[in-house]
Amino acid sequence: MQLLMKKQVKKNTLKKRKEKISISERKAEVKFRTLKEQLSKLKKENKHLKNSHLTKKDSESKYRSLFEMSGDAILVIENETFVDCNKAVVKMLGYKNKKELLNTHPSELSPLKQPDGRLSFEKAEEMMALAIKNGSNHFEWIHKRSNNEEFPVEVWLCSLKHSGKTLINCIWRDLTEKKKAENVILKNITEKEILLKEIHHRVKNNLQIICSLLNLQSSAVNNETLKQILQQSKYRIESMAKIHEMLYKTNDMSKINFSTYIPELIDTLIFSTKGPENNIKLKLVIEEKFFTINTAIPLGLLINEIVTNSLKHGIKGNEKGEISISIKKKSDMKLTLRIGDNGIGYKNNFVANDITTLGFQLILSLVEQLNGKIEKEKTSKGTYYNIEIEKI
Repeated sequence: MQLLMKKQVKKNTLKKRKEKISISERKAEVKFRTLKEQLSKLKKENKHLKNSHLTKKDSESKYRSLFEMSGDAILVIENETFVDCNKAVVKMLGYKNKKELLNTHPSELSPLKQPDGRLSFEKAEEMMALAIKNGSNHFEWIHKRSNNEEFPVEVWLCSLKHSGKTLINCIWRDLTEKKKAENVILKNITEKEILLKEIHHRVKNNLQIICSLLNLQSSAVNNETLKQILQQSKYRIESMAKIHEMLYKTNDMSKINFSTYIPELIDTLIFSTKGPENNIKLKLVIEEKFFTINTAIPLGLLINEIVTNSLKHGIKGNEKGEISISIKKKSDMKLTLRIGDNGIGYKNNFVANDITTLGFQLILSLVEQLNGKIEKEKTSKGTYYNIEIEKI
């Protein structure tokens, strides 16, 4: 019996041992599989890192190639010092290699002062600080070649972070040829402006001679009607001469300033018609001030003609009166001119096409030249016209 019991105990012990071994084997198998998976994962990561490294290396190689082959001069600034540059910079500055110009402050490749009188060092510090603050900066600069020749460049600065460092990418573009071309153009423009001024001056002088001849002619005739006709012709020519005189004196010959021209023109007409001691007031509202010569001459003649009529027929003798002129903008190309006097006026059934006098025919012709239309206001006193015109 005891023998049987011993065998059973031994059998149970062996069974337990087998079970323990089986559990250990399973655990070892799981651990092995886990290690195998981890190893496979590590191999993939290693392959990925290797590929990334190759890609990075390839990207760096491409960037370096683009950097070196670029036609624009490219530099890299770190701690306010040039630490790298491409071949275009070396060529632009006339050095043998980049080592001769690297590890320098931008002011060391510049004259002592910039054209605005500021020290190159101080201004360079400011430009770099602005690029870091705003992300970029664009300006013109004077640099210096290896032979000390100064030349203008257009500069772009762009701030960026790389490997924990603040770098500034710097691009130069040589403006020497551009500045030469600009100087030639400016010289040509100056010469043409001088020529145009001389032309306006001569036209004004010729018109003044005609006015003087008309003045002499009117003094020589006894017929009052003929005298008035000659005087009116003189006023019309004087209005044109004044425009050419203003163009001769102004710096901008493309425009006439009507806020200056109209008061001078009307004062001359009042003085010539009513004399120095007169009771005429001038009311001006000029919102649109500047006109090209193509608009200014017909518009000036139109105002001259209507004001002359007002002084001759609307405001009699030495009576008190007011000349009113308003020029306002209706749209980009259209203007409204309200002009007239508070004198005795005339019939209200005004029809433009029925007017047969030379003065009104000239008014209608000038309105037509300005692609406009004219209407007479219905008012109890005086004569006022509303005229819509286009800029030419």
